[in-house]
Amino acid sequence: MQVAIDGPAGSGKSSVCKIIAEKYSLTYIDTGAMYRSIAWISIHFGEDNLVEKAGNTEFILEDNGRKISVKYDNNVYDLTKEIRMPDISAKVAFAASNRDIRKILVKKQQAFAEGSDVIMEGRDITTVVLPNADIKIYLTASPEERAKRRFKEWESMEQNEEYAKVLEEIKKRDEMDMSRKESPLLQSEDAVLLDTTGLSLEQVADKIGEMIISYKNKK
Repeated sequence: MQVAIDGPAGSGKSSVCKIIAEKYSLTYIDTGAMYRSIAWISIHFGEDNLVEKAGNTEFILEDNGRKISVKYDNNVYDLTKEIRMPDISAKVAFAASNRDIRKILVKKQQAFAEGSDVIMEGRDITTVVLPNADIKIYLTASPEERAKRRFKEWESMEQNEEYAKVLEEIKKRDEMDMSRKESPLLQSEDAVLLDTTGLSLEQVADKIGEMIISYKNKK
């Protein structure tokens, strides 16, 4: 079974996917973390020949997707926490908008999903990566709600960011994701729209769980 979830930054994709993956024995694949890892590489190893660097990067997913490491230049780097920092968030759109980098990572994402029961989330999962997924969801929330979530996340990491700045960055990222030429963020026609504004994480997980149970019952 393949569950594909798309949505803008801060919509709660990662958090809810981890819950669903554990509850329904699915392999969780966070494609955004892969683009964030390439952004990290661009910062630490330079932006030159970044497409080639992306091709030479091996992604290692452990703890059912909760831990992500990369093997690059014969070294393994645990990036689980580091790629969530604000400097990476500010840089990730640069990597995600590159057509050739996307082609490379899409192939790697599809390879992870092949022959497995997965829940995969990102920006182009229902439209490009897993267009034939059994369940497709477009997860969203108001920009203000998403900014509050991201603000709390960064506060927990002791990152001193102002809410107004976080909201501005959320809106800017939305514009970049939705207007880019290569695999823009959009709701596929056959995806279920799920607005999480005002909903708890548990409530969102319950709604997705109902979709999974309904699909299994039909089979």
